Amino acid sequence: MKKYPFFKTIKRVLGEVKTYDKGLFGLFILHTIFASIFPVFAIYIPKFVIEIIENPNADLNYLLTIILGFVLLASIFGFLEIYLLSISYTRLMIIRMKLLVEQFTKINRLDYHYTENPKFLDEHEDSFRATSSTDNGFEGLMRRMFLVGAKIVTCIFYIIIIVQLSYVVLVAQLISLLVSILISSAIKKYRYNRREKLANASRKIQYYSNTTHDFGYGKDIRLYDMQDTIIKSYDYEIKNYLSVFRKIKNKEYLLGIVDLIFVLISDAALYYYLITNVMGGMSIANFSMYLLAAIALSTLLKVVGGDISFIIGEGQYINDYYFFMEHEYNEPTKGLPMPKDDMLEIEFRNVSFKYPNTDKWIIKDLNLHIKKGEKLAIVGINGAGKTTLVKLLLRLFKPTSGEIFVNGINQLDYDKEEYEKMFAPVFQDINILAFSVRENITLGLSNDERRIWDSLEKVGLKEKVESFENGLDQMMLKNIDEKGVILSGGENQKLVIARALYKGGKMIILDEPTAALDALAEKEIYENFNTLIEDKTAIFISHRLASTRFCNRIALFGDSKLLEYGTHDELMEAKKDYYNMFVVQGKYYQKEQEHE
Repeated sequence: MKKYPFFKTIKRVLGEVKTYDKGLFGLFILHTIFASIFPVFAIYIPKFVIEIIENPNADLNYLLTIILGFVLLASIFGFLEIYLLSISYTRLMIIRMKLLVEQFTKINRLDYHYTENPKFLDEHEDSFRATSSTDNGFEGLMRRMFLVGAKIVTCIFYIIIIVQLSYVVLVAQLISLLVSILISSAIKKYRYNRREKLANASRKIQYYSNTTHDFGYGKDIRLYDMQDTIIKSYDYEIKNYLSVFRKIKNKEYLLGIVDLIFVLISDAALYYYLITNVMGGMSIANFSMYLLAAIALSTLLKVVGGDISFIIGEGQYINDYYFFMEHEYNEPTKGLPMPKDDMLEIEFRNVSFKYPNTDKWIIKDLNLHIKKGEKLAIVGINGAGKTTLVKLLLRLFKPTSGEIFVNGINQLDYDKEEYEKMFAPVFQDINILAFSVRENITLGLSNDERRIWDSLEKVGLKEKVESFENGLDQMMLKNIDEKGVILSGGENQKLVIARALYKGGKMIILDEPTAALDALAEKEIYENFNTLIEDKTAIFISHRLASTRFCNRIALFGDSKLLEYGTHDELMEAKKDYYNMFVVQGKYYQKEQEHE
């Protein structure tokens, strides 16, 4: 991973502030002034009060005036400091939100295969730390930088006072500060070097947490008594996380002891010189001033040291963010426009595929030709590679070897956005978004109300949507709108099919979106859909052979390869695997229907 020098990272962070809200620099200067002056006054006031009290001719009214003036000044400065921090923190959060939107935008535009790549998911987890919290990453670092300016100015004033007492005390304090920064930085580095293990465990914990909080899993968890299994796995990942976290805390404890020793040495030097000077005739007023200044400096240097080490540590995570944002994960997307022909011809030539970091071939040496306007059924048992074939065709994954041609041109030579417009897929995993009915159909496409109603009518949902209070603008689900509508499973399937019809495209793909329905219902939907798409090239995927017998060609997959290919009648006459599966499934569905 590319590493930026610390100061370059800080420069980039300040550049973000300049880009999004340069007015924050003015607020920083004002805050530094108001936050640094008052603590210095607080050192001199006790000295001043003691000197007045020690004076036999002291004017009590004058003393009260000084004290009241100090309290009033403290109130004004305190109010201004809090006010400036309040508006500045709000504006810093807005900057972080804008950076977070940029990060989400990049994630949503990444090639799909990264969503199944554990290494990438861990890199994303690392980068997300820089934008996910007010206390860490960008906002945490900028908040500390906003505060540390006033603290450094205050320290300079304290140092001016302390050097009048002894340079030795000052040197001891500065050495203690340096040791504190080095120790804190070492701890931050130790934690950072173990971030991948923490991110990996955290990602798994998050999965189990989401699963237990997702009501969609509620029925299965209860009816199949999965609670103990999930909690056991959850507990295992928490222990993995704590194992790494405990090592970090042990490191902090050991280095903290070293830090404490240097603090004691610097404090011993302070008290030695104070006692020596008191015995030498130092006034009580001066003693109080030097004591308060030394204690305040010691405390503030610790805080500044912590702030600096925090900034250095968070800078490493911000570096991860910039690496993630600047790294070009996707391959070039520009290329040829989509073919003008309304029908597509697909050819797989010696295509093989296996997932990254695995040895198992999902598809091996596939040669398959889909002619223009042809309806191809892809059948086979679960895990035969049917969905993977579709992912390869849609460029969600690249073949490990071999090539895929669309209308005689390698699929990778097409412009990616243009290529994606050619296909209208409907997947087995039906995703209804917490948006309106209209938005669930159009998604990112232009809004054509006539076509929306036409698509709904074709799938038999028009009357249902017309019955909604807000029609096409009726919100779906209840995640965002408590009045949102929840459709039945079959209605959801019709809605996503309407989505595919609305998109159009040159090729339609149905990847078992009706798998949850019974065999007869699936057969009816597939045949109706075949009528709706007319002469477009199409792929129908199913593990039920009877549902797709209407197709021009049928491809049977198994054992990572194409086992049989031909028409339904040809495959039945061959009396091989397809024939055997068809007969067995037919008997099963017949019994199922008789029981009903």
